[in-house]
Amino acid sequence: MANAATKPVRGTTLRLDPYRGTHTLEVGSKTYKVDTKGAVVRKMLTCGLPVTMAVPAKAFKGVAARAVENDRGEMIVTLELLHQDPELCVPLLYANDMADIAADWHSWSRLMKLPMLIRGIDGKATQVQQTLGDILVETPWERRKRITAIKHRPNFLRRRKEGVVGPVERITAAELIARR
Repeated sequence: MANAATKPVRGTTLRLDPYRGTHTLEVGSKTYKVDTKGAVVRKMLTCGLPVTMAVPAKAFKGVAARAVENDRGEMIVTLELLHQDPELCVPLLYANDMADIAADWHSWSRLMKLPMLIRGIDGKATQVQQTLGDILVETPWERRKRITAIKHRPNFLRRRKEGVVGPVERITAAELIARR
């Protein structure tokens, strides 16, 4: 199911629902198809040649939020999938309701497995630190830094010496059967 949307006129909002499947978005001469696996960007080059690029989710830097003040003095927040190439950045949301913005920002980040980013006035994106209450949530450090070549033996067995095999006696089947 496709959700069609166009670039919002000044003062209106745009919202692509993260839980709704594939979205189709037209912005100027570009057409975006967005889902949780990535995006497909179609655009016309200046020479008139159509170009289609499939961008997987892991190619994006993260889900970036940027607050901009419009002519009326209202704060408009834009959410976008941030790519290294500005031509491949995909808009997800234009709104001014902070509760909806935060919910969508977190949802897109979690579904696409991308970090949440904030874009400053200079355009530089910084990652938001994730917290769970008062606890900072980060990737855990590796606890043990040992030799990785010996993974099959525990520590206490690595200290022991190997045993020596003595003479081997052959046992026949006749000796194993117990008869009276």
